[in-house]
Amino acid sequence: MDTNVVAALGPYDQSDANRLAIPLLSIVRDERGKIAAPRDEVGLLVDGLDTRLVFRPLRQLFTGDAKAPDLSHGPTPELEAFFMLLEHAVVRFCDADERDATDQEMEQIFAELRRRPDTAGGPLRSYLRATAQLYVSLRDVSAAQYEAVMARLAKSARTFSEVPISRNYLATLRETFQ
Repeated sequence: MDTNVVAALGPYDQSDANRLAIPLLSIVRDERGKIAAPRDEVGLLVDGLDTRLVFRPLRQLFTGDAKAPDLSHGPTPELEAFFMLLEHAVVRFCDADERDATDQEMEQIFAELRRRPDTAGGPLRSYLRATAQLYVSLRDVSAAQYEAVMARLAKSARTFSEVPISRNYLATLRETFQ
């Protein structure tokens, strides 16, 4: 957990670690109207106000040495909110971008986030990295748990993949969040 982020968010209630009561990242556009990749400073929507934060690298935020859980049957209760936040971020980003990422893109992004969590990437990858940084700043997540989550998300996207440009994973996420 990052005490600077917790302090910046004020009286953020963490009493129920499984609920999805985490502020949403702002989606920022560049001068051409395209979604800009989050960089060092990100905006969060907290109680209707845009709060600016700087996150530490993910590898510095991992806490403890909890083992990777068995995610073969889906998220475990302690990581369900992390999955929901990341998958909701995918839907929010794609809706704002007015372009659906393919199953293959999503598999690649999650695999890269697992292998190289702090490496810069395109706007969607950077947005998901910042989303993960936010979550890991507020909740205790070990490196093994993080890697297991990203591996499971990559596998989910791969499972939905049918043709070189299928978008079944995103369609399923949209159904889930409606």
